[in-house]
Amino acid sequence: MSNKFIPLLLIIVAVNISFSQNINLSLKESHSSSGLHYRKADLPFPLFALGIVALISPMVVFEDKKVFFGLTKEVSLGKYPYGRVSFEYSYIFRSYNTSHLRFSYNYDFFYETNMYIAFALSPGVGYFTDTKNKGWFGQLAAGAIIAMSEYITFYPNLKYRYTFINEKTKSDIHDVSLGVAFVFYL
Repeated sequence: MSNKFIPLLLIIVAVNISFSQNINLSLKESHSSSGLHYRKADLPFPLFALGIVALISPMVVFEDKKVFFGLTKEVSLGKYPYGRVSFEYSYIFRSYNTSHLRFSYNYDFFYETNMYIAFALSPGVGYFTDTKNKGWFGQLAAGAIIAMSEYITFYPNLKYRYTFINEKTKSDIHDVSLGVAFVFYL
């Protein structure tokens, strides 16, 4: 097995382990050296892993017949029902062109909505640059939009993107990411 697939394999194993664990938040009573009693909450691994994914999203990039691992974060500003504009920064673990910047327009199709959560399918198009190459991309994301307030939502999603590079000597880019976007609605 190639070393390039080890980060992807580790993520898959961690997600499998985290979802197979029972979540049990309990307070443990401890005694300090001064005789004071305090309670400590143990954070289970699934919640810890979900928190890390919420802050930074893992991604796999396929470019020039090579596979790279990266981390990405997306922030969006939207107005229902007109869609949303997004900015995304990605750091790719390699020795060249390590930063990807993307600006996009996305439209969310909502399914089975209730008061606080809606399942969404979100096609989008946008502009790409890694400071040396430029291009445009199409993407499709699927996930759940979770309302934290009237204006702030989280969008845990699985996203596939195909980037067309303008320079003919460079190959196009495929990438897949699993993460959480922050969406601010006006």
